[in-house]
Amino acid sequence: MSRRAGESVEANSVSFTYRGADRPALDDVSMHLEAGELAYLMGRTGAGKSTLCLCLNGVIPTMQPGEFSGEVQVGGESLRGRPVHEVAERVGMLFQDFEAQLLASDVEREVAFGLENAGVPRDEMHRRVTEALTLVGLQDLRGREPSTLSGGQKQRLALAAVLAPEPSVLVLDEPTTDLDPRAKLELTEVLAELCQRGVTMLVAEHETPDALGAQKLIGLSEGRKIVDGRPEALLRDPDACRRLGILPLQMPELFARLGLTDRPLTPEDAAEALTAHGLTLDEQRCRRPGASDTTTAGDPLIELEGVSFTYPNAQVPALREIDLTIHEGEFTVILGENGAGKSTLARHLNGLLSPTSGVVRIAGRDAREMSVVDRAREVGYLFQNPDHQIFATTVREEVGFGPRNLGLPEDTVNRRVARALEVTELAGWEDRDPFVLTKGERQRVALASVLACEPRVIVFDEPTTGLDGMQQRAMMDLLARLNAAGQTVVVITHCTWAAAEYARRAIVLDDGRLTADLSTRELFADDALLAQTGQVAPPITRLSRLMGDHTMLSVDEFAACVTEARGPRSGDER
Repeated sequence: MSRRAGESVEANSVSFTYRGADRPALDDVSMHLEAGELAYLMGRTGAGKSTLCLCLNGVIPTMQPGEFSGEVQVGGESLRGRPVHEVAERVGMLFQDFEAQLLASDVEREVAFGLENAGVPRDEMHRRVTEALTLVGLQDLRGREPSTLSGGQKQRLALAAVLAPEPSVLVLDEPTTDLDPRAKLELTEVLAELCQRGVTMLVAEHETPDALGAQKLIGLSEGRKIVDGRPEALLRDPDACRRLGILPLQMPELFARLGLTDRPLTPEDAAEALTAHGLTLDEQRCRRPGASDTTTAGDPLIELEGVSFTYPNAQVPALREIDLTIHEGEFTVILGENGAGKSTLARHLNGLLSPTSGVVRIAGRDAREMSVVDRAREVGYLFQNPDHQIFATTVREEVGFGPRNLGLPEDTVNRRVARALEVTELAGWEDRDPFVLTKGERQRVALASVLACEPRVIVFDEPTTGLDGMQQRAMMDLLARLNAAGQTVVVITHCTWAAAEYARRAIVLDDGRLTADLSTRELFADDALLAQTGQVAPPITRLSRLMGDHTMLSVDEFAACVTEARGPRSGDER
């Protein structure tokens, strides 16, 4: 993309403390990126990744109040005293809150905005806009209003606007949070191409597999740098990954579980190594049903018949003739590419949207004839961004708002608040301000506020977005515990490992149509369907397919089926 040569990036003993904070967000951090180098920045939520990113384009300390020390250099020149707009010509920045970067009335104008302000000639501007939209896969959405796009499409649009000025350095703060699996792979290819063109890149990310394509991995913990080297050195060590707050790769995790010293990184290398160790999958163990194969559906709770929906002023429907029933006790996942209609479908499940045609029934009643209170008693909805539903000044007030508005007596409200906080592991936090918590903690506050209303169904829109690896696992474990206790759970996600390990039923949307409704095991065994709908099987599933005609959904499941290739099979011992 960039016609400029890449430039080196240097941070020397950078420290920064936000105004009013009791500890530094960055504490004596130094790093160096060679021109044209691709580096990943990883660590727990709150480790200082976004703060370091903001230092590299001058927002800190120029526009962010706080105490700053140290120096940042780009191309050997200090950023000290440089205005942000001047730095932005060389250092392009995709913010974690990418929607805050969108301001134009249509897709093409959004990408052209920065170029217009820089006085780029019209012909050159047209070339750059076209190339940027093509790189991120949005070339067919010219003329669309950004507010009508899906979250993943908005994220790609914000990235296109950053790419169009052709900066020599790119700083991307969690660029894949809202992308579907295929779009994530495509972005990885884009970054590789930009790297070949000489662009220097720093990518703050929680997606562990993506870091394998980098030349360097920098790890932060509580504002200090604790890792700086080749990604493979860290990613082969599951325990070190967990200490850094990132999710271990499935292949090293499996080999550690089996007590093997090898640490392959890919399914192909893992299959070769297992074979060399004389290990295979036990046929009888593989045929035993897992939890995802043994669920009996309960009574219907939500029913959609012939549901179609078209947004105002949109030219095409977002949903097309959807027939779907959600049953009591299910753990269902909704999958699909960006713009497939997942969030639109989810907002029909609790009456946030009413169908253009067709009918939605909740607990046997037409959703359009139910009051907001009645719908809230049946279906709770957790937004993708918890800040869209948090507004109170204390956790207690936030969690008690829903049940109090259901007209419940105060002693009942207090009991429900206490129970919801205990379930979400927030007991003792009643008087804390929700807005000073981490995103993962705010997610749990939002979940507690939904649980306090005691709905029969809870719908989660991307519950792992923006969480570090350990927080993602903790959130999914919490949902599993709720489901085991009888809660009906519906989850929209792009996180295929979470879908495979936790959900029992998969609903797949494609261009607003319900393309598949089957068990998660059946879905991840169907390579053609995965390719058609832009889904990617988890590495452990791909490994199980390489080792035979099996579809394993988790490391635990795979490890339980491993046996010696020539040893006695289960049940054959004498």
